[in-house]
Amino acid sequence: MAKVHIGKKIKEVVNQSHYSVTDFAALINKSRTVVYNIFERDTLDTGLLQKIGEVLKHNFFNYYNHNLTTVSKEEKVGYLSQIELLTALSDEIKTLRKQLSDLEKKYDGLEKGGKVSDNKPAYVKAKRRPKK
Repeated sequence: MAKVHIGKKIKEVVNQSHYSVTDFAALINKSRTVVYNIFERDTLDTGLLQKIGEVLKHNFFNYYNHNLTTVSKEEKVGYLSQIELLTALSDEIKTLRKQLSDLEKKYDGLEKGGKVSDNKPAYVKAKRRPKK
């Protein structure tokens, strides 16, 4: 993939526009020195790039879109499978947390009623996690 030198692209568009560097600098609220610095940069903050694009009526983000590699169908399926798996696991965790909360409430009720024996299982004797 060819690397985009965005500063050079901006300089080309500014040179083709009807703006002088001084006028352009004023429109983006920067000094001339900063504009010349931008021309030298190969990367730029997206917010500033968007503002420059609006002033020059030019979509600089297109230079990056053309350089994107295509993702194969298998990679898309793999990615979607991972998302589906994460979603399913997240749902299962929520369900298990709810079940644990219900069991803790039930245990607290039994404990208050004196129906819990002193022979508690190890997992019950362990320090209980704080409720969320």
